[in-house]
Amino acid sequence: MTNLRAALAALLLLAACATPGAQTEQTAQTNQPTHPTTAERNPAVQVDALVFLPPAPAANGALERAERDIVRGPWSAERRAQALADNAIDPFAAFDSVLGPTFTAENFPATGALLARAGRAAGFAGDPVKFRDQRLRPFVTDSSITPCIEDTPRLRESFSYPSGHGALGFGWALVLAEIAPAHADAIIERGRDFGWSRVVCGVHYPSDIDAGRIVAAGAIARLHADPDFQRELVAARAEMAAAYPPAP
Repeated sequence: MTNLRAALAALLLLAACATPGAQTEQTAQTNQPTHPTTAERNPAVQVDALVFLPPAPAANGALERAERDIVRGPWSAERRAQALADNAIDPFAAFDSVLGPTFTAENFPATGALLARAGRAAGFAGDPVKFRDQRLRPFVTDSSITPCIEDTPRLRESFSYPSGHGALGFGWALVLAEIAPAHADAIIERGRDFGWSRVVCGVHYPSDIDAGRIVAAGAIARLHADPDFQRELVAARAEMAAAYPPAP
């Protein structure tokens, strides 16, 4: 099942910045970002974050300046290393600290399929808001902040609010908490920490992460009305129950 891990990473790669590649290239070329319509968004997305997500904090306003102080840290070398590791788009690597070393794509194919669907739905749902608000990332506006990942033009040209990476990780956590309820508390905490790694990394503000969690909650709640998701949920729940029995 090595191919499943590779396919999952490929399907969700753009969610690290949650900005579709074609749109990012267009933005770089024209400097006039377009706003994806409902029809143009990833078909996996079934909610409209433009309806329920408030605007990003004002650029260089009091709240953003206070948030920038948080982003600067200081952070320990260990926490920065964790932030770098959390840059990977791999739910098994993200949650094996809670579910153990046997929690792999090879061992849990049905769960992998479910998480791939959930990740696409949550990770891309905030894109229209990114284009609406066009919030610059912390390290772009403050040269004293050094990102833990490579500082590339693509990263600089993508927008910060809401965090697609944060939505992705929290979406995974919500689904995993449902199918492995005995570990729900630790899973949700790990999902929160996964998103916070983006602050430690210098590529998102705390309010970006908070907004990402709202996006994830909406996206995953809506998925429960999708028959395909329900079928995958049943299969994944059975798979996980065999390995992680509910508490008596």
